[in-house]
Amino acid sequence: MSAKQPSPSRHLLTALVRVSFLGALLLALASLGSMACEDNGIGRPCDIGADAGQSQAVYNNQALECPSRICLKPVNQGSPTLDTGPYCSATCSKDSDCDGQKRDNAERSDLRCKTGFACGVAFVVGPLCCQKLCLCKDFLGTTGLQTPQTCDVKLPENHGKTACQELP
Repeated sequence: MSAKQPSPSRHLLTALVRVSFLGALLLALASLGSMACEDNGIGRPCDIGADAGQSQAVYNNQALECPSRICLKPVNQGSPTLDTGPYCSATCSKDSDCDGQKRDNAERSDLRCKTGFACGVAFVVGPLCCQKLCLCKDFLGTTGLQTPQTCDVKLPENHGKTACQELP
């Protein structure tokens, strides 16, 4: 007596299940890999949607070209001939959160940040008040980056709140 052979359709069904499982597994691995290398767009050129002089800080919190939607042009505390343009930023808690695109010096029309980024407060009023953002060091000058006193909750005169929060 001979053993009963499985029908060809059963082999086909088993193969399809294996291929489907393998495809789902590869898709899951690809999506996990893309999350680990997220491009937050820091340093990309963007449009602030307004004219601003060297001594005026402006932002656009609806910039579609920025993944965070935050486009900045901080106050220029550095060189009077600064040619760095507005750039995409993102919220941060430390400098290492601010790895971003920098200028290609071989390209004259490139107005991206020359010196890299640091995490700090750019505004002490408005919707971005006391919020830490990735800031281009080109704008910071020689004094570096310091948290404004009005944003320091540890100072006794601030009563544990920032200038952005209601004081008692």
